[in-house]
Amino acid sequence: MEPAFAARLFDLLSTLEASAVIGLAKSRVRGLGEQLAFACSAMRASEAIAALETSATTHLLVPVVASPAGHREVSMELPFEGTILSHVLGGGSTYALSLEPGDDLVAPLRHLFEADPVAALVIPIRLGDRTVGATALVSHAAPFGDAEIEMAERFGEVVGLTAEAFFTERLLFELFSSCLPELLGKEAATSLPEKVMTQLRAMRVAPVYRTRLELALAIGRLTSRTSLEARLATRVLDAFEGYLAALEGGGA
Repeated sequence: MEPAFAARLFDLLSTLEASAVIGLAKSRVRGLGEQLAFACSAMRASEAIAALETSATTHLLVPVVASPAGHREVSMELPFEGTILSHVLGGGSTYALSLEPGDDLVAPLRHLFEADPVAALVIPIRLGDRTVGATALVSHAAPFGDAEIEMAERFGEVVGLTAEAFFTERLLFELFSSCLPELLGKEAATSLPEKVMTQLRAMRVAPVYRTRLELALAIGRLTSRTSLEARLATRVLDAFEGYLAALEGGGA
């Protein structure tokens, strides 16, 4: 495989890889947000966040903030130390605490919440024996009781499954990305470069298919002008549909 072509192909596949990661990540974030919103409703929480480890060792990623009404994506960073999450990140178990206005442990998280929390319920997110993040449910009105703490323990297991899927997918794509230069390199030990080249050549637009694409683009340009052109294109396409239906009916 020519070096220039290999480089372009690597860029293409890297882009596809990134798109896949983004798609999967959004799906996981959406699922996590729905879980947090449900937890808010079930445990009388005003808001909730989940903070996950990243490849960096200096901060956590908060992908979503939830409330009983729903969730929103935020993609914010938090420090490992000096927050209400630090206890469980260091290996501690689920715990509830009361908070005062301006509490130093809440300060790094305050911008994520709509109001000052008066209580928090903090739950570790674990993969096996390893803690990979934490969930914090906060209340703007009242402290959490024993029933909420017991429920939170079970909820932590559900969030752990979502986090496990997220981390597994990220690891697989990182492995794929790291192996890609060798798999497509000049001295590749497999037939992947030749097979990829064959597939790409087969994907090149044939003349008849190019004509169809040009026709579709022309219709798109026409319909984007005014409603009159859009109606004209619709009538033409309807006529073609009727013609094809008649052909298929006659050949049956």
